[in-house]
Amino acid sequence: MARPQIGKYSISRRDLLYSFYGLLSFTALVSCGTNNGSTGNSSANNSSTTLSTNANNKGSTKLIRLGYQVSGDLTHEKGTIEKRLAPQGIGVTWSQFVSGPPLLEALNVGSIDLGPAGETPPIFAQAAGTNLIYVVNTPPGTGEGSAIIVLKDSPIQTLTGLKGKKVAYSRGTAQTFFVVKALEEVGLKISDIESVNLPVADGRAAFLNKTVDAFVEGDPNLIKLQREGSIRVLRDAQGIKTPGGYYLASRDFAINNAELLKAILSEYYQVGQWANKNRRAAAEILAPKVKTDVNTMELTLARRKYDMKPITEEVISSQQKVADLLYELKLVPKRVDVKGGTLTAQQYAAITPDAVT
Repeated sequence: MARPQIGKYSISRRDLLYSFYGLLSFTALVSCGTNNGSTGNSSANNSSTTLSTNANNKGSTKLIRLGYQVSGDLTHEKGTIEKRLAPQGIGVTWSQFVSGPPLLEALNVGSIDLGPAGETPPIFAQAAGTNLIYVVNTPPGTGEGSAIIVLKDSPIQTLTGLKGKKVAYSRGTAQTFFVVKALEEVGLKISDIESVNLPVADGRAAFLNKTVDAFVEGDPNLIKLQREGSIRVLRDAQGIKTPGGYYLASRDFAINNAELLKAILSEYYQVGQWANKNRRAAAEILAPKVKTDVNTMELTLARRKYDMKPITEEVISSQQKVADLLYELKLVPKRVDVKGGTLTAQQYAAITPDAVT
């Protein structure tokens, strides 16, 4: 099978695994921590911390392992899942990841049970054989919180000027789909640029040091750079049609822990609704965790949308279009059937919070 092309780089399926699932040190787990009131070892490399439930043994799960990303998680900070599950004798551990791909690799190897990712990482994970389940959909935000940027003094004035130039972004994350769609608008393909695959922190350093020509930046750092006046935005993600993100679980966990999963999702949903109405208070909680000031965090949250949608045929169809496009561009090594990561309507009814319609 021909090797897929990403930008000007030819990569094998093994390279995909190494690049996208955190097996290289720069995309490894950032930190692991146990939230107040949780129990057990939270290491993302420890796959034995959960006593698996089976269909005939309700309530045997003693530890839930949740993943989250460095962009912050309000439910983690508020500890509501811990409070909800403590009366049942169930503990909770949290593991933090730099992005969606390594989070889904942890899901694949059984190190976590549930976590969020954008629209792109699950497609790469499915292509690599991960037996994941799309649990609920999280609609996209305003799009202003992610942008393709150049330095203020760059001669590149428009997206068309990126042809043949070095563009840094995290391959396999939602940034990949954003770049694909943004270039498509101006008649370019991702193979027309020189893609430089770097995690966000390294990509930012390369950009500021002028070793790449452009960079895909996100909030809150995007806000900081805009306020400094040191960059120009070629295109933000406003108007880029995307199904948004998802909470994803391992198939075994989703099928065998329906009531428990519904309770967990209910807490995520309730905290999200609180955040939508109390952005300043939410910003005060998250700002020190993501190392930014409260005003910047408040604007970051204003550009997000804390909401949930059930997994419907419409959502599946939208995700399938993303998968098909990534395959056509040879960014994934095989055609992905998104429905392979879904449940039956009856199973979804059992895990979807009543308020999520």
